[in-house]
Amino acid sequence: MTRVIAACAIVAAASIGIVAQQRPKNVREGAYTADQAQRGKAGFEGVCMRCHGAALTGSEGNGPPIKGPAFLAHWDKDTLGSLWVKIRDTMPLGVAGTLTDDVKLQILAYILQQNGFPAGATELPGDVSALDEINIQQRGVWDGVFTAAQADRGGQSVARCQGCHGPQLGGTDRAPALKGDGFVANWENGSVNKLFLKIRDTMPPSNTDSLSPEAKLDVVAYLLRENGFPAGSSELAANADALDSLQITRKVGDTGAPNFALVQVVGCLTPGQPSGWRLTNATDPVVTRDNTPNATALETAKSKALGRQTFGLVSIDAAAKSGALDGRKVEARGLLYRDGSYADINLTSLKPLGTSCSN
Repeated sequence: MTRVIAACAIVAAASIGIVAQQRPKNVREGAYTADQAQRGKAGFEGVCMRCHGAALTGSEGNGPPIKGPAFLAHWDKDTLGSLWVKIRDTMPLGVAGTLTDDVKLQILAYILQQNGFPAGATELPGDVSALDEINIQQRGVWDGVFTAAQADRGGQSVARCQGCHGPQLGGTDRAPALKGDGFVANWENGSVNKLFLKIRDTMPPSNTDSLSPEAKLDVVAYLLRENGFPAGSSELAANADALDSLQITRKVGDTGAPNFALVQVVGCLTPGQPSGWRLTNATDPVVTRDNTPNATALETAKSKALGRQTFGLVSIDAAAKSGALDGRKVEARGLLYRDGSYADINLTSLKPLGTSCSN
């Protein structure tokens, strides 16, 4: 019996060790080690620095920035697997075989470190499938980017905004909502800096100097809190790079594709007057990477059940305008734009699925 208990204890301890060493699901949870990044620094300085610069900010005509807002925006919501394949298979440009995969993996760790992602207890693996499970996501408004005291100060200045935006900041015929789905849809996937600059440089209209930039940054903190984003331990600082790195996003798990994303939907093409072309009985939008579908994607779309969404359609082509697709089930792709109660898709593709919506 004692041996059985001891064996169970060993198994349990091993299980705990496995759990403790599970890889993070997000690069912000610590996907590399400090030692791995330090080794990568040497590799970067020996080969990559001449094109991408010592500060990783790129050099004109040679290499793009691999640090900062532009780089992070490009890879945001992708995976470490995609970034690793890019480095492994194409870098250094034209002579990809001059560095071993191990050295390139160390350089990837260094790039992550230089972009402010924290180190962890486990080194980056060289396995693409394992790296594909680690998402790249910038720090954003769900990470506590302002303090409660800063939001409280901002609330004292918001009375100046209520004359146009309404007492509850829900919007009026004079000004848009500063609170609720319409506000989040308008600003999501942009940076906090973009919102701050809008307020700092244009608000209140015709009297922009009535509040200091510091007071307006406090107003930004107040608006974030009013829209459900949590307070943290550090105040928003009037630093353009820092504010640019903070993304306004919906909470993980919220339904719906983000505003301005490339999406795919299936629905019924409906010519509408005077409101223009619409997609009715449409499915919820799904984010896609491809402007147009391949044959497999179209076959999958055919089997999709219709939904309850309605989208306005922008950039309808001549084939659709001919009327041949009226009332037909179609697969549409394009850039999603939502503002409160309505949504448009700026089309990149509109393909018939071979059936009538009345069938």
